[in-house]
Formats: sequence, C-alpha cells, structure tokens
Amino acid sequence: MATPKPVRVPTRRLSASQRAVRGAGVASSLALGLLTAHIFAPSESCQIAALFLLGGALVAAWAAVLTWRIPIYGRSRLVSLAILWVLGIGLSVCLVLVSTSDARGLLWQRSVQWLALTLSLAIGALFLRALLRVRTSPLSGRLLSLVSPFAVLALILILALTRT
Repeated sequence: MATPKPVRVPTRRLSASQRAVRGAGVASSLALGLLTAHIFAPSESCQIAALFLLGGALVAAWAAVLTWRIPIYGRSRLVSLAILWVLGIGLSVCLVLVSTSDARGLLWQRSVQWLALTLSLAIGALFLRALLRVRTSPLSGRLLSLVSPFAVLALILILALTRT
C-alpha cells in the first residue's frame, strides 16, 4: 500500500505594508531598549544609536504608508490628519533647531537631524496619501504635504552651512 503524499497547507504571506510595520515595531522596540539602558548607564553612544534606530523605524513607517492601501477618509478625519501633520512638522523643525546646540557632538546632532527628517517624511507621506484619496482635497494641502520634508531637509542644510 502506497503512503499518501503530505498535504501542503498554504501559508499566508505578509503584505509589504505589514512587513514594514513589523520592521518599524522591531526598530522602535530596540530603540526603546537602548533608551532604557541609557537611563541606567548613561552613555551618549547608546543615545545616538537609539536615535538612529528610531529614525530607521520612521523610515519603515514611511514605507508602510507608501505601500498601504489607505481608506477614503471623511472631512473630520482629514482635519485630524492635518492637525497631526502640523504637529509632526512642528516637532521636526523643533528637533532641527535643538540639534544646532554646540553642547553636543556632531554625531548626536546628525542623529537628531536624521530623526527630524524621517519624522517629516512619515507624517508628510501619511497626509499626502490621505489627501490623494479624496478627489475634492485642496491642491495647496497636497503640495504642502509633499514639500514639507524638503523644507525640513533645507532647514537642516541651511543651519549646517551657517554654522561652518
């Protein structure tokens, strides 16, 4: 009597946005672990590594937003996303301005600037994708959300050039 062939159970593959969200979760968990270690054993290199990891998590979140099939939001949700975008860009600008202090080293300044840039990328992409799904969204909002990461990058470059 012949033995039956094993039945192959199909596995469920993760989408690109799910993989990116998982990557963001892993990177942010590692950053949280490094920041917790920094509390007990203060080390600037530990803090710098955590900031770069947190920036990497935001890059993964940016990739997740770009690959996510975003739903169509109503006006009240778009207003909430607009407020979130304003807060995110404001925080990015504040991070850039904080990074210009002379009290810290160059690597710490670059890690904070990296965090500001990736935050502006992620929040700008989220707002842009939400606006692109609504046909009646204003063109000015689309342009602002598209240009905001470039404005943060320009601020980083201008402040770096004026310091030298």
